[in-house]
Amino acid sequence: MKKLFVLGMLALAGLALAQPKVFKGTEIGKPGGSLRTSSISDPRTFNPFVARETSSTDIINNFFPYLTDYNPYTLQPEGFLATSWEVRNNGLTVIFKLRQGAKWSDGQTIDADDVIFSATVHADPKVNSNSRSGFVLDGQPIKWSKVDQYTVRADFPKPYAPALIQSWRIAPEHIFGPAYRQGPEKLQALYNLDTPPAQIVVGGPFTLDQYAKGERVVLKRNPSYWGTDEKSNPVAYLERWTFQIVSNTEAQLARFLGGDTDLYAAPDGDKVAQVLERIRSGRLNGQIFPNADVTTGTNFIVFNWNNKDPFKANLFRQVKFRRAMAHLMDKKSMIKVAQGGLGKPQWSPISIPVKQFFTDDVAKYEFNPQKATQLLAELGFRTKNKDGFLVNAQGQVLEFNLATNQGNTLRERIAQIFADEARKVGVKVNYRPIDFNELVRQLTSPAADGTREFDAILIGLTGSIEPAFSRNVWQLNGSLHAWNQGVNGQKPARLEPFEVLIDKLMTQGATTLDPAKRREIYVQFQKVVAENLPVIYTVAPAYNPARLNRIGGLFGKEEINAIVGQYPYIETVFAKE
Repeated sequence: MKKLFVLGMLALAGLALAQPKVFKGTEIGKPGGSLRTSSISDPRTFNPFVARETSSTDIINNFFPYLTDYNPYTLQPEGFLATSWEVRNNGLTVIFKLRQGAKWSDGQTIDADDVIFSATVHADPKVNSNSRSGFVLDGQPIKWSKVDQYTVRADFPKPYAPALIQSWRIAPEHIFGPAYRQGPEKLQALYNLDTPPAQIVVGGPFTLDQYAKGERVVLKRNPSYWGTDEKSNPVAYLERWTFQIVSNTEAQLARFLGGDTDLYAAPDGDKVAQVLERIRSGRLNGQIFPNADVTTGTNFIVFNWNNKDPFKANLFRQVKFRRAMAHLMDKKSMIKVAQGGLGKPQWSPISIPVKQFFTDDVAKYEFNPQKATQLLAELGFRTKNKDGFLVNAQGQVLEFNLATNQGNTLRERIAQIFADEARKVGVKVNYRPIDFNELVRQLTSPAADGTREFDAILIGLTGSIEPAFSRNVWQLNGSLHAWNQGVNGQKPARLEPFEVLIDKLMTQGATTLDPAKRREIYVQFQKVVAENLPVIYTVAPAYNPARLNRIGGLFGKEEINAIVGQYPYIETVFAKE
């Protein structure tokens, strides 16, 4: 992987009016046809300022434009709505030139007003967008201002390493602005699941065609989109993209094996074997690439430090308790039983494929029930009741509820393995899977007094090649500071010293430009997380991508990796049939 391009100046040719964005696909495709994929859960919203879960963002990301992102071939910054940029003031100022002629789907021009408005809303703590951490550095705001209709300026309070990656979603000011001026709650209510598709104005490659709860989300090509391929053909090529709502991973496999979905990522060795058998027998016209990489996402168990039960809230804050739970994490069995032998143990908060920052040299609380028992005894749980569960001197049982998202068989198996090992040493774990959207609600929606209703949740986060983009998890007021969540975008009422240190390290990593020094900072960050275990990592699944041969515009075997996925741009994916 090439080093991250940090701050510099990219000179692009002058732009003519209405010059489109040119997408370089793996091949020139043809227009029309459909793509069929699956999602394990319904979306919760179509609002870019509200969404936090992939069931929503996987759809929303196709509706709303962004300034820049990583080029999928080079991993260097690439302009999308921005056509060029200029870095000034020793890296503290970036001037972005916008693409002239880009339109929203209702015909309105996409311009600087939309960019500045969206930046303002994302930065508003009362809105608490999942992108909010990207608009504040060390407690100081990044100032976005309009230069002219097609030029915006970003002034950073400090040098910011990923300043040229501005992939937050831009929404139409003429739609969201009137609601925002009435109050954040009015804006947050827009683009809910009951909004008629015709009323959802977009600026991305697709718009909403239909949503049927529990069945499907259908996107259709946005005819107003401002992209072309290298031969000036309009993109996206696809006319339709259907997300089938499939409630569990077994059913997702069945859909793919039956030829009813086009792209699939097998989560474990058993499902890889079933796909391979179907292809080799000639009953499925497709391909699979077993163990192509390790996934960039991380799976972990998080305990609720803001529990309504003061006893549990205090217990979960004890690092000895979390280390004891980590010692009950049988990662070898999780890989063998849950993942069919594919994957690796996860110890670090940075994804394993992100080589420039990842380190394996961190504290590892290996599977050791005896050590777990010792640590729990030090916390006062020395004896067992008549049912075989540990109790303290006051007779309180060591007990908590554990939830994960129903239908995700990989997580369900991991949770069951953990719960079984915990029970063997006398920890009463009441495990049950629940609906994914309900899981997210419990995790991210504290009550006015700051409490939340869950005990422990097994969930995951998508990964990124840039650690600074995970500040919404690790900084104190982050919208996904899952173990110790503040209310309305504020810091938690009670902090632990290591949390403050992590917050500091994340700011330092984001504002340091030297690659070697950045790595040192993020290595220290990984060590602090691994030692204190605000979340307890499980295992990283292997990336086993599969596809039907009816779909073109996909990467070949040598180009596939977990960071980019199966295709460079959705705009250049096409149906061959």
